[in-house]
Amino acid sequence: MQDRRYALLVEDELLVAMAATEVLDELGFPVLEAASAARALELAQVHRGAIAFALVDLGLPDLPGEDLIRKLRALYPALPIIIATGRGLAAIDASIRSLQNLTIMTKPYDFEDLRAAIEPFGNASPA
Repeated sequence: MQDRRYALLVEDELLVAMAATEVLDELGFPVLEAASAARALELAQVHRGAIAFALVDLGLPDLPGEDLIRKLRALYPALPIIIATGRGLAAIDASIRSLQNLTIMTKPYDFEDLRAAIEPFGNASPA
């Protein structure tokens, strides 16, 4: 299934990850789930070219989310990224806020918030 497009979900809170996975699946995106930046980067390498977008929590256990976003963009320069954060906008590094193809979504979010954030990125390829 070469044309399959995945959502890369980077979230270390189990309940949030489970809810997001369910919503992403409902929206037609199979999920590659990572609870750490290291695992996210590993998945990004393995599935190179098959990731439609990344949904990234900024509070990760092993690396600040902003640093992960920089590393993901080094691998995928045009990768659409959705930041999910409980922080205010001003707490996010300005160099990250200014990136293209970036959406910032405040936690807690619901199905409609996530659907609206994903909508600009198009639909998943048929599974």
